[in-house]
Amino acid sequence: MNGEYILSPTPNGNDPQHKFPTHFKDYPRGVEYFDVYSPPIKSLYSQVFWTGLPAVPLPADIVARYHGKGMAVVGFEVDQVRKTPQGDVSVPINVAYNHHFESNMIGANARLEKIQFTGPDDERLIKLQSEMGHGLPSQKEHWVVRDLNPDGAIPSHQSFGGANGGEYRKSFHGYAPGYAQVIESPREFQITPMQIDTWNRDKMSLDGPTKFVPGPLPHNSLAPTEDPQYSGLLECPVTTRIRKDVKADYDTATQDVCPSTISTASECFAAAPKVVGSVGFTTFNNTYVNDPSLPAGCLVTSDARDARVVHVIFNRAQSDAASQCGDGVSVLSGQTQSLVNVKVDVDSKADLVTITLAGPSSVWFGVGFNASAMKDEPWAIVVEGDGNVTERKLKDQNPGMLLPSTLKVSSSSVINGTRTVVLTRPMKGSNPNYFSFGLQGLAQLPIINAVGSGPVLAFHKDKAPSTISLLPVGGGVTCICALAPAPFGKGQGTLNYVQTSQAADVGSGTIHFGNRCAPQPRTDMLAQKNPTCDVRTYTGGQTACHHMFSLLDADQEIPWVDQPLVYHQKFRFWVQPYNASYHTNLDRTTWGIASPVEYDIPKCEEGMMGCTKAEYGWIHTIHGTYGGGGHLAAAHFHCHAPTCLSIQMYRCNKSVPVCNSTTGELICREDPVYGGTGKIDNVTFDEPGYILQPPCLWGDPEFGLEPPVDTSGYTLHTLKTSNATYGHHGEMAWQQMYFF
Repeated sequence: MNGEYILSPTPNGNDPQHKFPTHFKDYPRGVEYFDVYSPPIKSLYSQVFWTGLPAVPLPADIVARYHGKGMAVVGFEVDQVRKTPQGDVSVPINVAYNHHFESNMIGANARLEKIQFTGPDDERLIKLQSEMGHGLPSQKEHWVVRDLNPDGAIPSHQSFGGANGGEYRKSFHGYAPGYAQVIESPREFQITPMQIDTWNRDKMSLDGPTKFVPGPLPHNSLAPTEDPQYSGLLECPVTTRIRKDVKADYDTATQDVCPSTISTASECFAAAPKVVGSVGFTTFNNTYVNDPSLPAGCLVTSDARDARVVHVIFNRAQSDAASQCGDGVSVLSGQTQSLVNVKVDVDSKADLVTITLAGPSSVWFGVGFNASAMKDEPWAIVVEGDGNVTERKLKDQNPGMLLPSTLKVSSSSVINGTRTVVLTRPMKGSNPNYFSFGLQGLAQLPIINAVGSGPVLAFHKDKAPSTISLLPVGGGVTCICALAPAPFGKGQGTLNYVQTSQAADVGSGTIHFGNRCAPQPRTDMLAQKNPTCDVRTYTGGQTACHHMFSLLDADQEIPWVDQPLVYHQKFRFWVQPYNASYHTNLDRTTWGIASPVEYDIPKCEEGMMGCTKAEYGWIHTIHGTYGGGGHLAAAHFHCHAPTCLSIQMYRCNKSVPVCNSTTGELICREDPVYGGTGKIDNVTFDEPGYILQPPCLWGDPEFGLEPPVDTSGYTLHTLKTSNATYGHHGEMAWQQMYFF
């Protein structure tokens, strides 16, 4: 199906590319194959398809032939195809990007079951997430295989993967002769694909290799815009459809700078309503800017035409020339709706505060400023049933002291039982008994308000605390800051997909996000402060990319809604009858060195940790160590095409306490082969911007291979390099290993 394959030579191998049977049909002892198709995969542009699909039966003749016997799978091939009257037509990977897949073949002594999780603390969920390098498609439910005969001589089920992402169609999924994944009485096959729809319906063909033309992209896409070869969607950027809820405290700053700046737009947009408060505001408009004149991070202002509208601004730019929080502010405005509706406007140039109060016209109502209870003894305004306005210095549980009036009543009116009074006064109180309004320190002004039972001031009928957020109008900004933040890497929270009103927007889900990066030498992520380590800095990757999520921003319409893409993943399994004296069964495991799987590639520059200059641009390098296990027969290194340069794995001497690329023995290096370079023999799969990943194999020297490498009890070290001329979200550093 996929033609001849390319292998990575191991350091002491002897020309495996020519000695090894790189066509499955040439395997010793003869092989046969059968095809299996997944259920339909259906998506619209920008949508993610990531869910466990129902199992499909294997061909009846295969089931009958291997009933009660072992079937040795010596390898498999994969494609994504549309079924047409003319036969299968491959779907270009730049049309539908394979992020990864997981799969299970189930025998007669196993059962496929869907389990329901009770919540994020469910031990089954935690265990499965730790076992699955790519995580789970859902934190609510998952397909699992129950083994009915775990002590059987032949396995009753097998999982298939290895090089299972953007490289999956042309990478070799097989083992040296004599090694196989063995299954007894195979019956059905189940797949969990993760695909991303990147098909520009107007500019790209479905019928074969097609030049990539990007469709709409979200603001947070890092993909190049000049002659792009891949879509920014495939990196799963955090969009404005994602609400990031961080377990953190926030406050506002109206002077100087934030002690701790909010670093991502999604956290900013989620924090603003918590800090400013949604009461009194009809709309929060979220926008991105890259303005070096403004403070970096999360900023808020009120709309000049309607103070009920709050503009939340995430400024990416960081500049020494930036203004500070509150610079240029001369007018503040804010309002709240409680027992009494309160609006405050502060104009420093006119030295004027305008206070508008609205309450029931038949009884008295009042408001105390800069207080959460009467015991705070605030300056208060009382409006009685006849419209008379007085000022008081309250005491705990008594009306306190009547003050000389400093307020001017601009208007007083009654409409439909509601009295509205508009009052003005200078900003500074005439003495300490009066509250003074200023431009700084007022972003959140606590108030108390109450209503009475009659028209004359007496014991209140009802009381309540509230808050007015006084925000800049017409110039300057208020900053939103994080308070006493947890150390980097310890942030906790959730990513929540918020549906828009678009009919095609059917995504939903909450993803819990906890600690995910171990310190060195396990991984470099914390030392490099990689954004993927902490929910507060997380800007993209698989965690923000779940089933039916649209990867466009909330203000972008999902296009081409009348043109769904429908196709299947097609697997071709190459098999032999199991022979216990010939076949060695392989188990599958995964080792990661990022978080432990995904991480961000920074756009490198001088002085950045992990970055080195290359002739063509920048290279970013990470390292990691981990414990080995078993004798390796195959190594598949999974990384995403736009970035991947090389992965090297070292085995370290047991007597050497420090394990790195200098002290260790190189046992495998893989350098991907990029499409569009003429090195891929299958024209259909030779797509610019995409790769095949040549695996390392171990086996019989007859085939040019080294003997399997024993890793039990050894510390292993991996070095991964990536192209960092551009930044990238959600790169993978995942090693999918087969051992015995």
